[in-house]
Amino acid sequence: MELEELTQELWQAAEKKRSCRIQLVGEPLTRNINPYGICRTPANLIVLVCWQFMGFTKPGGKEGYRNLQLTKIEKVEVMETHFQKRNDFNPKDGQYKEWVFHI
Repeated sequence: MELEELTQELWQAAEKKRSCRIQLVGEPLTRNINPYGICRTPANLIVLVCWQFMGFTKPGGKEGYRNLQLTKIEKVEVMETHFQKRNDFNPKDGQYKEWVFHI
């Protein structure tokens, strides 16, 4: 999937507050996420900022915010499920440098 196409799909899902199922390169299972935005980090990585509520994670991992490298996402499926933006989401947090978009 092209980065531009991926960004567009995630932007539309975020705008409509629709959950997504994503597949990352090299991971055996998908992740279910709520997309919050795409940004550049101080380390100059382009990441998808999301709330992951199900799916592949490190052992003992719980649901929570994830910053997933955009170039490692190979598939996105926008689901019918809607989500509510969490009150603790802070787009001004120092881990985010420059937003492409955010909700």
